[in-house]
Order: sequence, then C-alpha cells, then structure tokens
Amino acid sequence: MKKNLVITFVILSIFVAACGGGGTPAGSATKIPVVADSGTVIAEGRLQPKQYATISFAVGGQIAEVLVSEGAVVKKDEVIARLKSREAALAEVARAESEKVNAEIALKNLKDNSDVASAQALLELARAKDQLDKAEKDLRNFKNPDMDYYQRQVAKAEDALKSAQENLKLLDISTASANVKLAKDGLKSIDDNIVPDTLKDIKTCLNSPCADKQVVWLGGKGMKLQDARDFYNDALNRVTTTQIQLEQAQRNNGVSQRDLQKTLDDAKQNLKEAQTPDVLKVAVYEGEVAKAKSAVADAQRKYDKVKSGAPDPDQLASLQARVNTATSSLDAAKVALANTELKAPFNGTVAEIKFKVGEQVAPNQAIVTMADFSKWIVKTNNLTEIEVVKVTQGQKASVKLDAMPETKLNGTVESVATFFEEKRGDITYTITVGVTDLDPKMRWGMTAQVTFEK
Repeated sequence: MKKNLVITFVILSIFVAACGGGGTPAGSATKIPVVADSGTVIAEGRLQPKQYATISFAVGGQIAEVLVSEGAVVKKDEVIARLKSREAALAEVARAESEKVNAEIALKNLKDNSDVASAQALLELARAKDQLDKAEKDLRNFKNPDMDYYQRQVAKAEDALKSAQENLKLLDISTASANVKLAKDGLKSIDDNIVPDTLKDIKTCLNSPCADKQVVWLGGKGMKLQDARDFYNDALNRVTTTQIQLEQAQRNNGVSQRDLQKTLDDAKQNLKEAQTPDVLKVAVYEGEVAKAKSAVADAQRKYDKVKSGAPDPDQLASLQARVNTATSSLDAAKVALANTELKAPFNGTVAEIKFKVGEQVAPNQAIVTMADFSKWIVKTNNLTEIEVVKVTQGQKASVKLDAMPETKLNGTVESVATFFEEKRGDITYTITVGVTDLDPKMRWGMTAQVTFEK
C-alpha cells in the first residue's frame, strides 16, 4: 500500500540524522528540518464502467441464436440471444391467447343474451309445470278412477265382439259360400250339358292346329275349340276364386274376433285394476309427481336468477373465472416466452459473450457481460480509517492510469462507503470516483492512482 509521500520523507530524514553525517563535528547536535503535512490523500483503484451487468437466461436450455458479437453496440431491450425452446413458448402463447379470446366471447355472449336466457328459463318453468299437472292428474285418476268410464269400455268391447261374431259370419262368410256354390253349379251345368266329344277336345287337344277346330258348344252352337276352352276355363277359375275368397273371409273372421276378444280382455283388466289400485303402481305415480315437483322447483330457481334480465350469477362467475384463468395462463406463457430471449438491460456495448450456438446453459448462468463505456469510475478500497475522514462526497480528485502516466484525468468523489473492510490488519473503506474526462485508450480494469484534492 502506498503511504503519504511526506510521511515517508520525514521518516527517511530521521533515519539519516540518527546515523550521523560526515563532516559534522563530534558531540554537536544535528537540527532536524520541520516538514509540514500537505494533507493530500492518495489511493489506488481500478477503472471500470459506471454501469455494467452480467446477464443470463432465467431458464435453462440450448442456445439457438446469438444475434450480436463482442464489441457490438446495442440498445436497451435489443435481443442478444435466444433459446431453442422459444418455438414451443410461441405456440403456448398462441394457444393461451386463443383460449382468452374464446373465454371473453363466451362471457360477452352471456351478458348480451341475458334477455334471451330469461325468456328461455320462463319457458322451461312453464313446461315443468305442465309435466307436474299431468303427473298429478295421472295419480288422481289412478287412485280415484272413473268407474263408469271403465264399465262403459267393457260394455262397448262386449257389444263389438258380439256384433262381429254375428254379422261377420252372416255377411262375409255367407256371401263367400254362396259365390262358391254358384261357381260350382255353373261348372257342373257345363259338364252336364256339353257334348262329350267337345269336352274331350277341350281337355286333350292342346296343340295350335286344334285351336281353329270347330266344336259344338251348349245349345248346339258352333264355335272354335279355343273359344270353347276359354269359356270352360273361366268357369273353372270362378270356382277357384270363390273358394279362395271364402277361405279369406273365414280367416278374417277369426282374426277380427281375436282382436275384439283382446280388447274386451284389456277393458275387463282395466276395470279390475280401477276397482283395486295396485300399491306399487300408486308408488310409481307418486314418484313421477315428486320428480315433476323437483323439476318445477329447479326451473323456478333458474328463472328467479335471470328474470330481472341480468345474467345467471353462477354462469357469470364461472365464465369470469374462466377469463381470469385464461388471462393468468397467457401472462405466464408470455413470461415463459420472454425468458427464452436474452435482452440488453440498457444502452451499451457487448463486452464479452461466454457461450456459442448449440451449447446448453443453466438458469442464471452468466452468458453476456455488457457495459456503458460513456461513463467511467474508479473504485478504491485501500483508504484507511485515518485517511477516509479527509475525503467527502463531491470532493475533486485527479486520476492517473498506470498505462497512461502522462495523462491526468479529472474526477469527483461520488460516494464514500459507510461500512468497512478489514485487509491485512488495516481497516479500509471504498471510495467511488466519477471520471469526468474521457480518453479512447481507457480500458476496463486498468490500475489507477487517485489523488484527492484538499
């Protein structure tokens, strides 16, 4: 540590006097000159930019881009480097923005459609009341049935079945049977009165040359064999057709009677159930009434919430919560995206870049060192407790750099530390001196000697 030059000179003078000087008479005292303390304080320090920072990514990852080089001058918030995870972060921001937009639209629609919701809730309430009325009516009818009605239904079914049994047989089956008899009588009349040879030809002469053969028909009338065959076949077909109609009438009669019998059986069963209501069925009807009452109460609550034209509070709270969640997610996604970029914290120069593209970095690991070289300071940390009391904030000082001894730089004391450090047994304090003069040859870290003026 450099000491005050005046103090050093005094010590050397005392040392010389103690040793004696050549030519001084023996036994005579040597007079020591009085040296006054100049009061000048000198200290050593390091030259450094007034503003600098070592910056790092808040998250770890692989470096994808380094957009500047060492020595580059950058503006505040200019991007210096990016992580590879930026693409995924961009996609997450887009997804979060979409969800926020959708949530805000849903909330707006709820507010805009509150009148529609009120009308819809009123309609649902009316429907629920209709269902309750029906359920209560069904229960009343089952527990207190209209006996006259069920008895009338039985009597009506009995009359219908009886009428069917009488009228269908007389009308449908009788008519069909008479038609069969007429057809058969007609065929028998032909068989009985036709010339035997003609009947034989009709049944045996089937080839084309026979078609024009003249035969004798009923009453001695002459005609072609083909025409006689047609008359005879018509008679045969009438017999077949009327028999089919008779069989159909008989089947229809049976089906109709079975249907009518079932109707009668059902009417009797309904009458029986009306006379003695089933306890289990009563419970079912009562359950339907209870269910319908619950639906009415629920519909009434929903209508009460929206009948004023304001949105449903529950839906409003739910959608507002969705918007809040989407906003928080978007904010978090934007922070995550911002963390994939390393930006300049102030205007300055990139002094050092410690990593390359493709390398992995950990969170808060130093990546770049930046500085503002437009303003310089010297920090001294070797002023003793005896010396520091002679230095005050705003005091003038001069700075000389070991690398530039011929250049004197002016400065001003910017701060005096209030706390101490202990170094090699000495109590020392740090002084910050702002250098007001600039020189292009000045470099970060140069050793400086600071002289504090009185």
